[in-house]
Amino acid sequence: MKRLTEWMTQPAFIWYFGGLGDALLLVGIVTAAVGLTIGGFLPLYWFLLALACYLGMIWVVTMRILARLESKTES
Repeated sequence: MKRLTEWMTQPAFIWYFGGLGDALLLVGIVTAAVGLTIGGFLPLYWFLLALACYLGMIWVVTMRILARLESKTES
C-alpha cells in the first residue's frame, strides 16, 4: 500500500487526469453540439468519463494530503 501511495502522489497524475478530463469534456461538448455519436458513445458518456477524471484528480490531491499528514506524524 505504501508503494501505491508513493506512486499516486506524483504531481504528474494531477496533470494527467486534468488533461484527459478536459479533452473528454471537449469531445462531449462537440458531439452534443453536432448531435453525433462516436463508437456508440452518447455525449452524456463523454461527460461522465470527464467527471470520472476530475474525481481522479480529487483523489490524487487527497492522497497527497494524506501522505503529508502521515509524514508529519512520523517525524
